[in-house]
Amino acid sequence: MPEHPPIIFSAYPSYLRPIKLSITLLVLMFCSVVLAQRTEETDLKAGLAEAHAMCAGMTKQHRDLAAAAGYDIDKLCRSLSLIDLSADDTDTVDEPVVLPRQSDSKGLSATKEKSANNAAPKGGAKQASKKLSFTSATQLSPFGYELFAGEPTTFEPASRIPISSDYLLGPGDVLEVLFFGTDNNSYSLRVGRNGVIDFPKLGPIPVSGMSFSDAKEMLHKRISEQILGVEASISLGELRSIQVFILGEAYRPGSYTVSSLSTVTNALFVSGGLSEIASLRNIEIKRGGKLIAQLDLYDLLLHGDTKDDIRLQSGDVIHIPSVKNTVSVKGEVRRPAIYELKGQTRLQDLLELAGGLAPRAYASGAMISRVGQSGFMGVVDVDLGSAKDLMTEVKNGDVLIIPTIAKHKQHVVSLVGHVHHQAEFLWRPGLRVSDIVKDVSQLKPNADLGFALIRRESPPVGQLVPLFVDLANALAFKNGSADLILSPRDQLQIFSSHQDRQPLIAKFVEALKAQAQSGDLARVASINGTVKSPGEYPLTENMTVTQLIAAAGGLGEEAYIQQVELSRYNWANSEEMLSNHSTINLVEAYQNPRADLKLEPYDRLSVRTIPEFREAHEMTLEGEVQFPGVYSFARGETLSDVILRAGGLTDLAHSKAAVFLRESLKLQEQKQLEELQERLKAELATAGIERINEGKSSDLKDAKKLLDELSSTEALGRLVIELPGIMEGTQDDIQLKDGDVLIIPQYTQEVTVLGEVQQPTAHVFQPRFDFRDYIDLSGGPNSRADGKRIYIVKADGSVVLPKSSGWLSRRRFPIEPGDTVVVPLDLDRKDGLAVWAEASQIIYQLALGAAAVSNLK
Repeated sequence: MPEHPPIIFSAYPSYLRPIKLSITLLVLMFCSVVLAQRTEETDLKAGLAEAHAMCAGMTKQHRDLAAAAGYDIDKLCRSLSLIDLSADDTDTVDEPVVLPRQSDSKGLSATKEKSANNAAPKGGAKQASKKLSFTSATQLSPFGYELFAGEPTTFEPASRIPISSDYLLGPGDVLEVLFFGTDNNSYSLRVGRNGVIDFPKLGPIPVSGMSFSDAKEMLHKRISEQILGVEASISLGELRSIQVFILGEAYRPGSYTVSSLSTVTNALFVSGGLSEIASLRNIEIKRGGKLIAQLDLYDLLLHGDTKDDIRLQSGDVIHIPSVKNTVSVKGEVRRPAIYELKGQTRLQDLLELAGGLAPRAYASGAMISRVGQSGFMGVVDVDLGSAKDLMTEVKNGDVLIIPTIAKHKQHVVSLVGHVHHQAEFLWRPGLRVSDIVKDVSQLKPNADLGFALIRRESPPVGQLVPLFVDLANALAFKNGSADLILSPRDQLQIFSSHQDRQPLIAKFVEALKAQAQSGDLARVASINGTVKSPGEYPLTENMTVTQLIAAAGGLGEEAYIQQVELSRYNWANSEEMLSNHSTINLVEAYQNPRADLKLEPYDRLSVRTIPEFREAHEMTLEGEVQFPGVYSFARGETLSDVILRAGGLTDLAHSKAAVFLRESLKLQEQKQLEELQERLKAELATAGIERINEGKSSDLKDAKKLLDELSSTEALGRLVIELPGIMEGTQDDIQLKDGDVLIIPQYTQEVTVLGEVQQPTAHVFQPRFDFRDYIDLSGGPNSRADGKRIYIVKADGSVVLPKSSGWLSRRRFPIEPGDTVVVPLDLDRKDGLAVWAEASQIIYQLALGAAAVSNLK
């Protein structure tokens, strides 16, 4: 740092000492910041923040006081703006000479409005680079301008450029001379305006205009001759600055002070580069009013050639003309962009500028979009693979377009489907199916060897043609009739014998239908019935009935092969479409090829099932049978037949309480439960509104509780049966269905009382008791009970009403072991919710059935 006079505290009045102290602290803080940058970054950010705050609060009185003490406060504060660290990087970073330009919405550099001090924005280059706007990938940008997509941070001369031995000395340069030997001294010798240096002990020596190497050699010689016993080390110290002018389409035209070592590109970088319309290929360097060189930046950018990047001298003018002729290159090239033309340019030269063709370029399909003499755009087709077309001259405004090669593949065949590795193969004449499927090891397990499908695009228009492949015969007898010869772009589809193949061929079938034209039927046929994969299939050439069955995966084991039905449209009558039906014996068709009929478009084949053929059905016997378990039964078997097969009932069996469950009934009950829930919800809503209108509370706790119970109740699917009568033959037997379950509980002596009684409980069966006696044993009905609607759920699940009207109401109703007496809620007290009785009865009945099943299990 330069030396400054010390601040003497006694020189200031006492009332100025706080101001003096703040200035002193600012100076000391600046020194500490510089020192911290040279050593380590401890607490540097905190110091910088405090120094910035001091600068922001500096008044004119502070500045005047500092100036009187010999300090330039404004310069110190500007220097602080250049000393900053990124939040993510605590390493010492040199301030770049050029920062990225900040572009506004119009594409022009917004930083042109900045003040001439060119202070770096806070955050340095890293933060500024985040604001760069890049050109869209679909939009061409001029080539080479990104090299100068920045702005200078300072106009101070660059002093870090290496010095060559042919550097010409001039006024302002400093030679550093170190004596060692009998005289140990060092000297800084500046070249004066007269071109000489004042060398101690040697006198004035002219060096201006001499190269550094020549001047160094001359000085060594003079020292060795005139100063005995002394050797010298001579180097260049501070270099002189020169003034150059950068004019024309420069980013910031004007006069610049640069290092005497600067070349044209150095000066362009320091000045911020070129404007958006500047020429990169015709930059002129003028000296003394004469053109001494021209710089083509394309040589530098594309070839690294700097032979025209001459060293500047003071007073040189760099003139940048505007761009004249341009050509755009888009498409499959390495470097799509807008290029500036220089002289006569041919297509070959333009491709070299663009980096050459990309691998996927369609060279023979290139074209030039050109403005015609008539004022309309025209097109010139060129083949970039032709030496003649490459010599075509391009003109200003041309757009060269190189398309991408089509994804459509030629001279390949593909293998897809149920294989370990789907692949593509190079087609060659005579290529067969066995050449791409050499062995069954290429196929996944359970591959269908009876049918494979070739999807062929028939020349010349690519019409789709399906071909049937007997893969087993093709692999067993190579080069045989089944081993078909493949054509270019054939696709061989392999199927699994265990999977539905309709999704795999649906698109192919739709494509065959789409290509059918008026008078030409789509080559598709369909099959339904007992085959493994029914549906529509491509109708291959000369396809027969057995081949269509093979395409559908083969017959099911229950297929009736004596007779299948073939339905065919009669296309002879154009006024009316008729369908003919015929039967085919598949046994004959498989044995005699002549009986295997050929199919026509839209034929439909129906394969029937063997009469009375069914898969084995099963039912479950649980509880008190001799041999409980799962039993298979044939169609038409009854419940008693299976019980007899199970050894009959045990001595402890309570046959009257048997629980018979059926899945179809369970589904019906579940549907009824859901309907009942909806009805109860609707009545609850209606009742609530009525109570509110009457000025009563809308609280229906009992109804909501019933709804919750109904929601949690699961359907059982119980069928009420009288098992003793079935076993004795006095009742109709039950025809069994798949999944039926019969649960026979152990004999029980309990009679259960539920509902609105004082203490719901179970009691030991007493032959002389009726239902009233059991209700009395449970404490009798409570205040909410409806004594007129008492009902009894029998052990077999049936429901009876002992209070029936008429003379029967006076007879004694028998109660048996396992019965349940239910005392319901008085519905007349519940505001007319008619669905309550039905809901409560269902809940009790299902709960009792579930309890019987759970107790048994």
